[in-house]
Amino acid sequence: MFEPKIISGGSKKRRSKFAMVLGISFLLILVANLIDYKYLSNVRHNVNSVYNDRVVAQDYIYQLNNLFHQKQLSMGKNGGDPYRNGQNDSIDRLLFRFSKTELTRSEAGFFFDLQKNYTELTSLEKLLSNEPKGHKQAIWQDISRELYEIRTNLDDLENVQFKEGAQMTQSSNRSLGMNAFLSKLELAFLIVNGVVILYMVLLGTNLMGKVN
Repeated sequence: MFEPKIISGGSKKRRSKFAMVLGISFLLILVANLIDYKYLSNVRHNVNSVYNDRVVAQDYIYQLNNLFHQKQLSMGKNGGDPYRNGQNDSIDRLLFRFSKTELTRSEAGFFFDLQKNYTELTSLEKLLSNEPKGHKQAIWQDISRELYEIRTNLDDLENVQFKEGAQMTQSSNRSLGMNAFLSKLELAFLIVNGVVILYMVLLGTNLMGKVN
């Protein structure tokens, strides 16, 4: 005659512990993966930002420096007129593109000063082109002063690119280091967890063998 097997209280307790260990393991692995994703997302953001907001911005600054240097050289050629429509159109495009990059607070301040000085420069250039030749000396001096201020603004912006790029690189290295640490911690936990589960399974099998 078939007799139903009665599950002892100890067996139920072991099964509850086994389920609890599995549940905790799942939650810890899920949390570890979420943290990994966070740090990897930070690295991805920094890499993209270094290129889009630092490397590209540095190229804009380099081109602007060349254009303003050409203006400075044109002034040295017998008091030549630094106003060139083609140059100013190129400068306007570069300034617009630079404004679309992600600016830090200090960078935004330097860029504002650059735009202000450039606006004053273009006003002086237009004034210079309408002045008689004998009255241009004072305007040339004002233009020279504005060009000096603009070079200073560009130097400040260039320094920001190096500083921010270095900080982003350090942040990425920290994130990668933390990600590597969490991966090792997760692996160690999985090994310990596997040993515990194996022990519980073997313990349950031995106890069942003794009962039988």
